[in-house]
Amino acid sequence: MSGKAVTVTVCRTCRPEGAPREGEPEGARLARAAAQALAGEDAEVNAIACLSACARGCAATVAADGKFAYVIGGLTADDAADLAAFARAHAESADGVPPWRARPEKVRKNTVARLPPPGRAHALVEPPPPEEA
Repeated sequence: MSGKAVTVTVCRTCRPEGAPREGEPEGARLARAAAQALAGEDAEVNAIACLSACARGCAATVAADGKFAYVIGGLTADDAADLAAFARAHAESADGVPPWRARPEKVRKNTVARLPPPGRAHALVEPPPPEEA
């Protein structure tokens, strides 16, 4: 990844459901606001043309090498502080799974997915269950 403690990637083309199609997308505003909220910290903020989470826009990811990654939806530029707070909690956690209460409510209620780090053993990841007899 980036060598930073955490990387936040925001869908810059996201528009919340029902938002006008003209003008700057809300996702672009969220990306800018997240970058400002994390300025000067051990974090990288990027924008991407689409995260394919359109039904849950605006969407962002929070990830770091060797840690669980998250997809979070239902965000607006006004939620940049919550996104930044979650990015900090993610960076501080050893495995990318910050305590539930350390996650801002907006993040807790709008997490779309938690992805395990490829190739890393973790108590949350186990083999498929055996067939039932």
